This record gives sequence, structure tokens and C-alpha cells, in this order.
Amino acid sequence: MPHWKSMTERDYLFAFDLNGKDVTLTIEKVVAGEIIGEKGKKTKKPMCFCREGREKKPLALNATNCKAIAGMYGNDTDNWAGKRVTLYPTQTEMGGETVDCIRVRPRVPPERAGRAEQPETEPTPAPDERQPGDD
Repeated sequence: MPHWKSMTERDYLFAFDLNGKDVTLTIEKVVAGEIIGEKGKKTKKPMCFCREGREKKPLALNATNCKAIAGMYGNDTDNWAGKRVTLYPTQTEMGGETVDCIRVRPRVPPERAGRAEQPETEPTPAPDERQPGDD
């Protein structure tokens, strides 16, 4: 069953896209971006695009996730392209409430022979992007 939030208009990956599982992806590029939060507040964030997944929505990287990736691959975001990261859904405190979030595991994922480009699990496609047999 798709999460109800997957049926809303959104520009970024969210924790529910991971289906409660670790997901290993390959970074395609990281670019400067801007998100608009509650009450229209604009915040500059690095946007991480990955090769895998059908949605092709970026992950807006917070400082915690940037530090995890930098700990594995260095601070230069251009050097992150082609590198693999494992994302996982969890929760954090924000604005006095517990919210779902995505975190990056702070260790380099193991390479798998012949399957380096395949994610362990793909994020959930939007309902209109599902293909026959995806269920």
C-alpha cells in the first residue's frame, strides 16, 4: 500500500519513500538548491541526485547527512559523484515534535560484484509512475 503522502505533490525524497528499509544508491550529482519550508521560509541546501530510483527526486541534504557523506568521501561535493551511500528512514526532533527523516549511514556500502549500479531497494514510485507488475 502506498503511503498517503506519496500521493501529494512533492519535489524531494521523504522517509516514506524508503519503505522502512535501508536503500543504497549511487550519487549522480550534488548541486546547490533551495527549499521552501513552513510559513514560506527559504533555506539553502545541497540537493543530492541519485542514479537509481524512478522518481528522480533529490534528497535535500541537511548538515547531519552532509557530515556523514563528507566523512566517507571528503568535503568536495564534486567528488561525491559516482559514490554509493546508504539511506535509512528514522525520526528526529524538529520544532518540538518528532518527525520522520532520512539519514545517511556513515560507512561506505560494500560493493557487489556486477551490481554496483543497482539499489538494494528502490524508493516507492509515485502512483502514476507504477508499471504493471510492480506490486
